Amino acid sequence: MPDQWLTATTGEVFWEKQVEIARALAVNRRVAVASCNAAGKSFLAARLAVWFLTTYSPGIVITTAPTDRQVRRILWKEIHIAYNKALDRGFELGGELLTKEWRFSEEHFALGFSSKHYDATAFQGIHSPHLLIIADEAAGISESIWEGMFSILKGGFTRLLAIGNPTTVDGRFYDAFSSQGWWTTNICAYDTPNFQGAGDIIPELVTPEDVEAAKEDWGEDSPIFTSRILGQFPDTLEDTFIALSLVEQAGAGSWTREEMLEVDKPEPIHIGADLARYGDDENVFIARRGRLAFDSDSFGASKLGKLGVMTAAGRLVNFTKKVVDEMEAHRDRIVIKCDAIGLGGGVPDRLRELQSAGEIPEHWLIYDMNSGAKAKKPDKFADAGTEWWKGLADKLRGDLAFGPVFKDKKAIGQLSRRKYELLGDGRMKLESKDKMKSRGIKSPDWGDAMAMAYVDSRYHKPSKGMESVGNSYAKNAISW
Repeated sequence: MPDQWLTATTGEVFWEKQVEIARALAVNRRVAVASCNAAGKSFLAARLAVWFLTTYSPGIVITTAPTDRQVRRILWKEIHIAYNKALDRGFELGGELLTKEWRFSEEHFALGFSSKHYDATAFQGIHSPHLLIIADEAAGISESIWEGMFSILKGGFTRLLAIGNPTTVDGRFYDAFSSQGWWTTNICAYDTPNFQGAGDIIPELVTPEDVEAAKEDWGEDSPIFTSRILGQFPDTLEDTFIALSLVEQAGAGSWTREEMLEVDKPEPIHIGADLARYGDDENVFIARRGRLAFDSDSFGASKLGKLGVMTAAGRLVNFTKKVVDEMEAHRDRIVIKCDAIGLGGGVPDRLRELQSAGEIPEHWLIYDMNSGAKAKKPDKFADAGTEWWKGLADKLRGDLAFGPVFKDKKAIGQLSRRKYELLGDGRMKLESKDKMKSRGIKSPDWGDAMAMAYVDSRYHKPSKGMESVGNSYAKNAISW
């Protein structure tokens, strides 16, 4: 059995649900696993790839996921870990192991690729008496890639493992759980070792504290809790702007400081600043460079009076200086986009005062952002805020927005739960904050800050007083 071979080779011990899935793959042609978050699904998929490639010769293993980051930094990272653990135990598994390829010969190899950037017709010509395809984060894989996979899963000893979070209620992954020919199962947080009351807590897996936090943040009846904690498909698709699967993909993987410095390095730094006004709302600052949302800051607020404006402006200045240092961007253009509706308008005013006094650099471009303003495409969007959110959704679909900030639980909850409506004239209208609060959802401060961070600055003019200071910078089109 795969689990026994892996334990003997790598020394790793598998828990009950992992054993069940591994053994199911050994005897079933099609296996689909809907899993909660942090259940070790990519860990298991990687080990099964190692088992298959080193057990069946000649053999081919193809792994795919919606983004290159998921392929390279998650599944193939785990393949490398398993390979090295075996080596440490005196088992030389052989072949040449590269970043996303493991080659023994022309007829015996493993290959990983992103389903977003791979031509489905390239599956043609892949044939082997032993073939395993692993579809990681399967809910986000496109229909054309599914077609490509099924086109080569014919004859011989073929296996397909589709595994991921159940974040959509349509598509091939969802359909597998009601289709013949599939062995299916779900992994719930309560199935994992940290809930069995034996041994030490495994920090890499979901913990009881994580579940309690999810109940507090999203509620037990929310689609996010159903998917991320229970490992079940939600009952319905909410009419949200941004699918949970897109947010999960954007936060997938991990980034070292060196990697973050290399992503879109020539691009200016953009900061979206959503300013709180009442009670439990938050001030949220999000920094991104090019496609990468790399840092954030948040703090609670009471009503923004004079002291609140000064405090928020000071925090924003300090945050900007911090991210400039982090990204080694002292001479780069810095674009600060402030929510300037109502009392929040005092913050960009304060920044202009500091700029006039020479206390912050002249090359910091300051933009007033008004979500209620007229959209650039008024025939499609009721206001600018709706257009910003739609732009971010499009970026996420194209893998043009990602980074560690998308891992934040508040960002996940707010981005994936805000709805929209279609007006009588067919235009899209973003759900108001009051309506969200009536559904028991907090103000979408993180979502608004993220949308502003990614919005195209060419749509807006610098704040008053910037004409003489920053005009040379404003003439340059600053795209997202």
